[in-house]
Amino acid sequence: MSPRQMAQTAAELALAALSVVAMISLERLFVDSSFLAKVITITLISHVLAIVLRRLGATLMVSTLVSAVASVFVITNVLYPDTAGVFLPSRATFDLLGNDLGDAWRIYTDQSAPVPVAPGFVAVLAFVGWWLAHLADWAAFRLRSPLESLAPALSVFVFGALMGTGDNGVRNGAVFAGASAAVLITMRAERQAREESWVGNGARRGVATTIRLGGVSAVMAVLVGVVVAPTLPGAADDPIVDFKQITGGPDSRTVISPLVEISTSLVQQSNFEIFSVAVNRADNDYWRLMALNSFDGNVWRRSSKFSDIRGPVGSDVDPSIRRRTITQTITTRRLGNIYLPAAYEVSAVTDSGGIGLEYEKATGALVVKAGDQDRARAGFTYTIESSVPDFEPSDLPADSTAGLDPEFVAENTALPPSCGPNESPATSQCWPDSVSALARRITSGATTDHERALMLQNYFLDPTLFTYDLDVALHENVADVEDFLFVSRRGYCEQFSSTFAAMARSLGIPARVAVGFTWGDWDESRGEYIVRGRNAHAWPEVYFAGAGWVAFDPTPGRARPQDADITGLQAAQFGVNDGANRQVSTDLPTTTTTQRAEASAGAGAGVKSGSDLSALKDPTLTDQPTSPVTPPSDTGTGIPGPLKALALLIAAVLAVPLARTVRRASLHRRISGSPLARTEVAFDEAAAMLAMLGLPHRPNETPLEYERRISREWPQPINGVHELMRAVTVMRYGRPTEPLVVADDACRSSAQIVDHCRSLVGRGKLTTRFLDPRRVKAVG
Repeated sequence: MSPRQMAQTAAELALAALSVVAMISLERLFVDSSFLAKVITITLISHVLAIVLRRLGATLMVSTLVSAVASVFVITNVLYPDTAGVFLPSRATFDLLGNDLGDAWRIYTDQSAPVPVAPGFVAVLAFVGWWLAHLADWAAFRLRSPLESLAPALSVFVFGALMGTGDNGVRNGAVFAGASAAVLITMRAERQAREESWVGNGARRGVATTIRLGGVSAVMAVLVGVVVAPTLPGAADDPIVDFKQITGGPDSRTVISPLVEISTSLVQQSNFEIFSVAVNRADNDYWRLMALNSFDGNVWRRSSKFSDIRGPVGSDVDPSIRRRTITQTITTRRLGNIYLPAAYEVSAVTDSGGIGLEYEKATGALVVKAGDQDRARAGFTYTIESSVPDFEPSDLPADSTAGLDPEFVAENTALPPSCGPNESPATSQCWPDSVSALARRITSGATTDHERALMLQNYFLDPTLFTYDLDVALHENVADVEDFLFVSRRGYCEQFSSTFAAMARSLGIPARVAVGFTWGDWDESRGEYIVRGRNAHAWPEVYFAGAGWVAFDPTPGRARPQDADITGLQAAQFGVNDGANRQVSTDLPTTTTTQRAEASAGAGAGVKSGSDLSALKDPTLTDQPTSPVTPPSDTGTGIPGPLKALALLIAAVLAVPLARTVRRASLHRRISGSPLARTEVAFDEAAAMLAMLGLPHRPNETPLEYERRISREWPQPINGVHELMRAVTVMRYGRPTEPLVVADDACRSSAQIVDHCRSLVGRGKLTTRFLDPRRVKAVG
């Protein structure tokens, strides 16, 4: 390998490494790094393609067109292989991509980092990585501009730093700085090998020395950044390497709720299959993902401790409660997060499909172990047993908290502090007393907590008061609770369930929000329930001492099967009996004499005596943003986010020629009254075009010397050269009697040269010049 080839290969490898580092830096945007393998693969393929096309002598335009076609092929087969027809994208590919982008946009607008690795985000990052590599190669080896070659990766790195968490900021910055230095060093060595003269074997030694000395300097800079920077005043306290993480750390695992993406899937009414459940047809149920038991006034969330699950799972429900055992064989297809659906509550895992599973009994969350997430995302089959309680009203005590651990009650009835005289939910995280007052009015006639829960449920099911509407905003904060209750009175399961649970808590009743899916559509040929995105659902659960968590459903047109004795509702889901349950009877299920006696001796009809809502907030609850599973959608609806991104991309591409046009027009206006300035500008514009033919003007040349050299080096005459050089010479060194005429001649001759050169220069070079930002200079 020659010195030049060695230096060029080193520069190409350094540039590819910089792109990889830039993409890795984006992991701070997400809850995990599962996207990296695919995104880095696509980025490296783009680098290899750019290198091959450039070395084959393809023009920039040809390379760009080939790269555009290849990007569609590669991204389709890496991200959406199941939808590709003969390796090319199909209608289903574009439908699925469009809906994935829509999901990602909704997550982006509703959440802050870290967010889940939704397929739409992976598609965007794949596109970014592909064109980052193409643009970096163009700037480095076609423009021969080291600094511009860093710009694409730097843009990605800065975006990740601004939008992501602060995790590993010093480490990421140091590694990126080192990778950038490697690009600059190797490109310097490549330029030396290409342009400078060496004696004997000096070229090889000179290139090697440049790379070696530069590499040592870069390593020293990185070490200083990593080792010294954290010790400086004001540096972050977080260690670069957390040895707790290496050893496994504590057994807590912060997990993200799927509530927001459930909302997204509902709004888009996705028809794609998410998973299927092989079960007896009569054993249809809500397939639950998890429960959220912490409400801070903005979101429902949970930070949980999981344990490995093998065989039977314990339960806190009184063994006297009648139960039915449901055996489910569930095959996942597009569950994008760690949560797994199951009928509540799971009693045993009989076959995990080779995937490690964990379970938290407190919230009923069955999840994939951290080490198996990547394998699980591809889809797998597992078999579980669930022991589903068949509650009767007599199973529920009048006081839901009787005999319960005060800490448990405090955690599951916690609300933000009440709003003060000068506070409002719109400006402070506080709880409006108006909502609590409404909850007390609604349940004023109740004598048991079961009756209170029913009255709250039926209040939301009254069609004269509330409307089921998918077009509401995707938010559930306190201010929206007030708007939902007193102004809009429109929403879907997210609004109904979260508001119900918060109002129940205001009455001192333990409540939480469960997230999952309704049972889906029965497929006779497969003997399975097919669960799609449109079946996504959220519902509240209320805790009763001795009975456990009991589901209610205040969402119109939705009701869990086999719960009629408790909720008074008939089973309903999307497209199945969903017109029912919207005009419910005001008659409550029969309450036992024992319950009424307990109620008389207990809290009474309103909020339970002794309840201090301001003291129920749990300060130990973690403050993690919600984050969803990723059910897709296939409706092909409009996607404002991607369209805006595309518009910004087009604007960025057109910004260079637009800036050049504005600058040129401004310059010509300013010099219109100066013949000398007009002549010099005409000369500069002609010289710029002649340089594209390999005839650049040398600083020490006079116009006539430049003309003679052009004649020697370019055998064919170029129209206007002689006239322009004569005009410039006269204006510079003489005193023309008619300077305006000379300037006009210079401008006409310059235009002739520009037109002649354009006819000789290839379109690729013209496009490069057209988009080259270095040619846009400030108007001085």
